[in-house]
Amino acid sequence: MKIFIIAARIWIALALLVNAYVHFVLATPFDAVVGSLVSQGALFRIQGVVNILAAVLILAVYRWWTGLVVAVIAAGGLALLVVSVYVPLDLSAIGFPVIYEPVWYQDKVIAVIAQGFALIGGLAVALLTRSAKTPQGRP
Repeated sequence: MKIFIIAARIWIALALLVNAYVHFVLATPFDAVVGSLVSQGALFRIQGVVNILAAVLILAVYRWWTGLVVAVIAAGGLALLVVSVYVPLDLSAIGFPVIYEPVWYQDKVIAVIAQGFALIGGLAVALLTRSAKTPQGRP
């Protein structure tokens, strides 16, 4: 079981790094989509940095909650990405740009797959690490 958890942590980190890379590559073209506070390119860079920090966290801290943190980060990014394909997200009231891009292209699909792997892996690590710490016979 422990070897699976270690392998899952590595695959989660790799998925998060792939997602960060995609967001950094796409950031510059999206600098043109601006809000009063930040551009969409800046949001992409923030997403990239958060993914890198989550990758370091999942590799460095062997606790059940790190899987949960990663799963929440991946779920948020995945939900925002998928929703922005189908519905314009007008976040201008809080200084963000309107986020809407109703097209699926290779980098977007790679980001969805990477975030999906990180989400599933994070949930698995949270559950398996938590159950591995629970003494036998106790809930």
